Amino acid sequence: MITQRQRRQIVNQVDGTSVGLSVLVGAAISLGLIELLASPLEQIASVDTQILAVQTTLLASPLLISLLLLLRDGGVLVSQGALLADRHPRWMRRLWLVQVMPLVLASLVLALYLLAAAMVSATLTQPERNNIGELATLLGSVAPTTFALALVKTAIFAALTLWISLQQGARCQRLGLRPMAALSRAISLTMAVLLSLDLGLVLAFDPLLIRQ
Repeated sequence: MITQRQRRQIVNQVDGTSVGLSVLVGAAISLGLIELLASPLEQIASVDTQILAVQTTLLASPLLISLLLLLRDGGVLVSQGALLADRHPRWMRRLWLVQVMPLVLASLVLALYLLAAAMVSATLTQPERNNIGELATLLGSVAPTTFALALVKTAIFAALTLWISLQQGARCQRLGLRPMAALSRAISLTMAVLLSLDLGLVLAFDPLLIRQ
């Protein structure tokens, strides 16, 4: 059950800047992939190219959203962790539990904005066609299991991003390192953990079976 306070936190985290960045990232990656995949002899991208670009953007969205969260909230999170450096570990767990639900829900909302931007921008590469029909085709091309897996990964990655940032803030405070060092360590460690986890999921699950 989401409390009123958590609702306010979600609204604050899904602000105009975060939504705008998600939309820009989704559109930029989708259009970039279409331009890269389209044949140099084609004036417009094929539907298959659009579908591939959208699905690739969907698969990359958990990492992209986590990176956006780090760039937006990383400094604040490591500072909060530093304040708890000398406290009992349960204080860190309590802070994580308070913040994780709003952050996870906000990351899911931003992931949907990112995917929507990727689809809409893909349809704009063929302005002479029925954009509504193309959008329906792109929506139908996304397998429910692939979409669900992307959302689950987005939620898990957001929770890990929060925990690692708090832990690195506390650790660097105990070591006497500067806040910028804590932020740098949080970004590098988070990306290393998430990429390793993402690779493990790819190796553990057959992507062809997931799409069926």
